[in-house]
Amino acid sequence: MLGSYESEVDAGTVPEGMTREQWSAISSFAPNATQIIAQNQTPGESWVDTAQKILTGLVMTEQQRQLMQLNIERARQGLPPIDINRYTGVGVNVGLSQGTQQLVLYLALGAGALILLNSLMKR
Repeated sequence: MLGSYESEVDAGTVPEGMTREQWSAISSFAPNATQIIAQNQTPGESWVDTAQKILTGLVMTEQQRQLMQLNIERARQGLPPIDINRYTGVGVNVGLSQGTQQLVLYLALGAGALILLNSLMKR
């Protein structure tokens, strides 16, 4: 169970720079998320950047799991595996505007929160 904001700050489980309101909001739907962010945050790094890295990793892992499941199913049907390189445009450099980067960040945070919530609800 989570303690008060102050006790969690003292325990080092609140990411650097996270406000009481942000901590409360995130802790209400994903109680361990702030502790995970705090454990992975490097000195001077924004907690949002840390969360983005964590969520990007989670999303990529989930996508890889889904692709593996799809390829296993295709193998059972006698079909060749999906070549992910044909569909991802690997090797193409595309820059994103600041607004698009923020949108992607918020989408990734939302997707990660849903994945995290889903995994917590299964327990």
